Amino acid sequence: MDAKGALSINFETPYMAVDLSQTRKNIQKFQDMANRGNKILRPHSKTHKIPFLARLQVDAGAVGVCVQKVAEAEVMYTGGVSDILLSNEIVDTRKCDRVARLSASGCRISVAVDSLEGASTLSESAAYLRQVIPVLIDVNVGMDRCGVDPDEVLEFHSQLKAIPNIRVEGIMAYDGQVHSSNPLEREEMVNFERKLVQELFDKLKKIDSNIKVLTVGGTPSSGIWSHFEEVTEIQPGTYVFYDIHSKEMGLCSMDEISMGIVGQVMSMKDDERIVLDSGYKSISLDQGVYPVALNEKGIVGKVQAMSEEHTVIKPEQEGLGLGSKVLLLPYHSCTTTDLWDYAWLYEDNELPVRTKIMGRGKRE
Repeated sequence: MDAKGALSINFETPYMAVDLSQTRKNIQKFQDMANRGNKILRPHSKTHKIPFLARLQVDAGAVGVCVQKVAEAEVMYTGGVSDILLSNEIVDTRKCDRVARLSASGCRISVAVDSLEGASTLSESAAYLRQVIPVLIDVNVGMDRCGVDPDEVLEFHSQLKAIPNIRVEGIMAYDGQVHSSNPLEREEMVNFERKLVQELFDKLKKIDSNIKVLTVGGTPSSGIWSHFEEVTEIQPGTYVFYDIHSKEMGLCSMDEISMGIVGQVMSMKDDERIVLDSGYKSISLDQGVYPVALNEKGIVGKVQAMSEEHTVIKPEQEGLGLGSKVLLLPYHSCTTTDLWDYAWLYEDNELPVRTKIMGRGKRE
């Protein structure tokens, strides 16, 4: 990330800054990886929540995006993305009605399912608007969150086939638990998951000609999944910005992290500490890990404490004073983005642009 560019934005602190030049490189990096593996890329928009960036991903070759909420799907469709996977379960009639309305308006929207109740509710909403909505069976491959257990998938598929106005098109196997800093451990975990889903996918294709999709992976595991022939689609998200956690896993360099929060020194005590005007209401304190603080010269110092509106740093540079700006790189970019209504996008020598984060706070 171009720290100098982020710090030079003439705006009151704190603010969220996105290095658009590096973001474009990150987008192309994963698109190239997907292309080499002959995989469809469906990036998860929950990281950036900005339709403009989603369109950049589609322009680079992505088929569309993933979203976690119906409201996010509405934002992305309104923002120009027409192929959307709701990679999360919905069971509420009102949410299913909204999905059906998106479908009726021309959006190619599909939904992850793991219950007959949810599928039936979606079916009723689709029938009312004379739609047939594609669904993917969400398979639990070890995260133990949502999803049907592998030994229940075939029976569940048979039951889904009896429900009208939905069309089962494949399997989704998200593995958010694969985030070890050891690449060999990540590979072992993915190989184990592959054994679970490969056999299921083959069996389903033999009994149902509509089964064509095997969508898998997050940023830490997509590169591994991309080598497997049976996989049709990968759905990484964090790669668009990366973050300190990504760097810890060896997925990127510090320079490839393209989003951060700029704060200003508002108080200081000699060489003991500097205090920024931004705390964990500005940058997420994910898993209890502090952000990295830097400026155009490099690391400013070690973050010692954070509270709602303050970050306390033990300075390691000379020349820091009241009013100095500091760039904080988040441990987790997705949860940091969701704290902001706007982001400043900057690129090379062009004027920075303040952009609304349209998907921010869309919980429903």
